[in-house]
Amino acid sequence: MEVSEDKLELVNKIKKYRGCKESIKNLKMENDLLKADNGDYKDSLADLQSIFIDRSELLDEINDLKEENNKLKSDLDYSNNYFDFIITSPNEVNSVYGEIRSCLADAEREVLVCSPWITYLTTEFNNFNKKVNIKVITNCRDEDIKSGITDKDKLRVLHDNIGADLRFNNKLHAKLMIIDSKVAIISSANLTRSGLHVNYEAGVIIKKKRDVLKAAEFFNDVWMRSKPLTIDMVKG
Repeated sequence: MEVSEDKLELVNKIKKYRGCKESIKNLKMENDLLKADNGDYKDSLADLQSIFIDRSELLDEINDLKEENNKLKSDLDYSNNYFDFIITSPNEVNSVYGEIRSCLADAEREVLVCSPWITYLTTEFNNFNKKVNIKVITNCRDEDIKSGITDKDKLRVLHDNIGADLRFNNKLHAKLMIIDSKVAIISSANLTRSGLHVNYEAGVIIKKKRDVLKAAEFFNDVWMRSKPLTIDMVKG
């Protein structure tokens, strides 16, 4: 039986339609699978973001701990250097003289000096600018001046050239130097060449704030109990 062209065309259209319908069905299934996968990917991405945030926060905490640890190490190193034993003896490296010179070179605001006898000044005294306030307490006995253990020329240099405020107290026996309320040098050495270079002297350098302030309190107490040393008293 002969089939007309119209019928053949219809048959082909039906086949094509069924093929398209099957393809749409398959595409729909694939789309559903992709949506499911996309949901899984979103969940995985959220987990990764959460992990990343947690890792970032953990790294921040680690950095904070490192900084805190470094600060503790720094504080420990500083505390270990609160006190240091210093001496005067021939050829001694860690000497009273060396510490005095080093601390005076770093002075910025104030230098407080107690020395019963003064016959020798380190070169650092001459390099002070006018912004450094210098107070000196010493002895001023006629017999000490006559014997040379108190040098009026050095006292004049302190007063005239350096601008130091001078006072005397003949009961003074302490040897003390305080720089900027940061460092205190306490020793048996007077500001004499023998005391800083020749004799066997001993002392400590103190950097602990509380103890430096105690030393400054002692100085200020002696200062208030001392008398002004005028330029007339140290004239040649």
